[in-house]
Order: sequence, then C-alpha cells, then structure tokens
Amino acid sequence: MTAFTLKIIGLTAMLIDHLAVAFPDTFPFWFRAIGRLAMPTFAYLLAEGFRRTKAREKFLIRLLAFAVISEVPYDFVMGNAVNFAANTNIFYTLFLGGVAIRLYERLKERRDWQTMSVIAAILPTAILAEILSAEFGGLGVLFIFVMYVIKPRAARLTAVGAFALSQFIPLAMAHSFGIAIRWEYLLMIPFALVTVLFVALYNGERGRKTKWLFYAAYPAHLAVLAVAMMVIN
Repeated sequence: MTAFTLKIIGLTAMLIDHLAVAFPDTFPFWFRAIGRLAMPTFAYLLAEGFRRTKAREKFLIRLLAFAVISEVPYDFVMGNAVNFAANTNIFYTLFLGGVAIRLYERLKERRDWQTMSVIAAILPTAILAEILSAEFGGLGVLFIFVMYVIKPRAARLTAVGAFALSQFIPLAMAHSFGIAIRWEYLLMIPFALVTVLFVALYNGERGRKTKWLFYAAYPAHLAVLAVAMMVIN
C-alpha cells in the first residue's frame, strides 16, 4: 500500500465523518466512527513527509497557510463562531506537530540542548495546541512527534494503536463517573484500530504524485459542505 492509497483512505474517512457532523439527521452516527481512521493516517504520513523532504520550512508554511484557509469553512461546518485562535482545524495540529519536529531537529544539533531537546520541542507546541483548541490538541502534536522520532516499524505500529485507543479515555472517564454515553461511541474503537492494519500494509512507496491533493481536498470539502448546509437550512 503506497502513501497515495493511505491518503485516499484518510480523505475518504474524513469526508464520511464530516458528513455526519454537517447532517446528523441524515447520516448515521457510526459515520463518525469511520472518521477515526483519518487523524492517525495523516499524522503518520506527515512524519513520513518530514523524513523525506529537504524543504522543511516550505512544508511548514504550506501547513500553516491551509490551516488559515480552512478555518472559516471548518468553523461553519462544526457550528462554531469563526475564530482563528479557538476550536481550530486539524491543519493547526499538523502544523504544530511539524514545528515540534523541526524544533527537535534544530535543538539536538546543539550539544548543550541534546538532553532537553525533546521537552523543549514538545512542551510549547503541545501547550499551544491546547490553547488554540486544535483538533486532538496536545496529544495529537505528541503523536505526530512520536511517529517521527521512533524508527522501528513495530514500535510505530504500537504507537498508532495506543493513540487510537487514547481517543476513548474520555469515554471511559465519563462512564466511571456515571455519565451516560451513546453505545455508538464504542464503534469508534475498532474503526480506530483498523488504522494499525492500514499503516502495517504501507510499503514505504510514494505512489502517484499528488502533492496538493490533501492540501486542497480539506478546505474544498469543508466549503462544499458549508454551502450545502446553507442551501438546505
């Protein structure tokens, strides 16, 4: 399975997820469960992209640019007031994860910062993700960073599984406090874990060259959903 195929899987899962967000009375809730495939897939591919690209700063600029471009349609679809500094989209998380990786690369080159390079790279970016209420927050930034720094394939697959399961910690906590949760939420667990299988099938090949596919598809599908919501409502 190539990176192109993984991108298609991630984009499809994301679209299905957002259909259920935009039109909850039309699409079943388990569409949201399918969407759990998206974030681990994109995080893994981002880490792979950082390993391969030599133009890291340009990579980061693209992520930031599309984070800003996507925010208005994202807020509309999610039912948020338009705000570029709160309840922000997944590109913010990907950008901050990339920043953490770049900080780590720069800091570990300095002899006096080698020990502290991980903390100095993760702490500010994860905190900023929480302040901006980016999707998956500081945990998402940490996961992207881990996908980059961990080299053994088996360890990375384990990390993907751990991240998939971590999404359900809030559900377990809610249940422990006697808060009722919808049974459909349990469907998210197997769907999230399927990501481990897809990543395991990844062969390391780029596949079809689609540099702008993911970048353009994210704001484009949100814009289409936003227009459809305005027309229907």
